[in-house]
Amino acid sequence: MKTSKLFAFIAVVALCVSCGSTAGMATGNSLGSSNGQAAGAAIRSLYTQYKNDGKIDVTNMNNVVNMVSLANGIQGLKGLDDKSAFYKDFATGLILGSNNLITNNNSSAITGLLGGLASLTGIATGALNNMVSSAASGTQNALSAISDKTAGVASTVSTLSSIFNMLN
Repeated sequence: MKTSKLFAFIAVVALCVSCGSTAGMATGNSLGSSNGQAAGAAIRSLYTQYKNDGKIDVTNMNNVVNMVSLANGIQGLKGLDDKSAFYKDFATGLILGSNNLITNNNSSAITGLLGGLASLTGIATGALNNMVSSAASGTQNALSAISDKTAGVASTVSTLSSIFNMLN
């Protein structure tokens, strides 16, 4: 049973990472919406867990997987201004993906925060992937595996905290 859960977890992570490696390479409108929906779903899951725990727990593997999904989903925002079609479609996708947790009133501001984080996604994604790899290989303290990339995770957590404050 444990082995099947481990393989399922690794498969989910591999899917997140492989899908994220192509996210943002094209600038089509549907890609913006798809990336926004994936990011919105990740934010909703992270926010739900945050409300339950009272904190963003980076030792919770579900949170880590959602943070990887978020980091992969926002890569297409790198270097774009808020006038681009991709940016606008991404904001619309956030609303859909979050199941209206993110609204028309705050989607542009949240997309702006995520756009700022997008410049750090290489750092954050690397750090989060290290956490997932160490957890999958049986390392008890996943945080020790990312000591050299703490800034990327800290930026991700800080941005999520700002977003969560907009959702209250």
